[in-house]
Amino acid sequence: TRQKFFMRAILSNMYQLLVIDAKAGSGKTLIALASAMRLVDKGQYDKIVYVRNSIESLDRGADIGYLSGNDEKFRIYNMALYDTLEFIAKKALKKSDHKEDLEAISSKIIELTQKYRIEKLWPGEARGRTLSDAIVIMDEWQNSSENTTQLILSRLDNSCMAIVIGSNRQIDNPYLNKYNNGLTSLLKLTAQEHEELNMFAIDLQKAVRGRFAEFSERVYENKRR
Repeated sequence: TRQKFFMRAILSNMYQLLVIDAKAGSGKTLIALASAMRLVDKGQYDKIVYVRNSIESLDRGADIGYLSGNDEKFRIYNMALYDTLEFIAKKALKKSDHKEDLEAISSKIIELTQKYRIEKLWPGEARGRTLSDAIVIMDEWQNSSENTTQLILSRLDNSCMAIVIGSNRQIDNPYLNKYNNGLTSLLKLTAQEHEELNMFAIDLQKAVRGRFAEFSERVYENKRR
């Protein structure tokens, strides 16, 4: 399947920049995170950095940046990461009696976060930073602009890999569309060769999440066409 091809492309470590446009429920965040963990296990990278732009941030005002308590403010934007870590934690606990134990699951998530040095990065905090020996997962990138894309990618040194994932079917940023967002700009660039780095692109059409994702895609997405 294309999901397996996507995972093999990450694990091959042949590409420095991978770009994925995928329908809802395709498993793109899970594949990206699980593959990144395997590369960290192999010692090829030291940590995982998860980047997701809050829709109202950076591209059009940064009011949220004036408020205190970043973890609480951005928790809603990082729920995809939390859900994915919970899924992986449950899989790790499946052979024990603690599979449905909320405390055991929470402890496992903390263990995974520490083991793989998983960091959450808001684009507004990226200016001036340099990321090294990291796999940087840029999630829901259809909601980020080309300026934000340049900001994040310019923070990575030569020891990094970037995995950019999103869906042009689900653009929530009112200032962007499928022609001018960061995901689209990178997808276009994969049609060319670049002397600085190797790029890979794929689209995932199969929803592995299940019947509700398939139903909503058929009923609502096709209606908009």
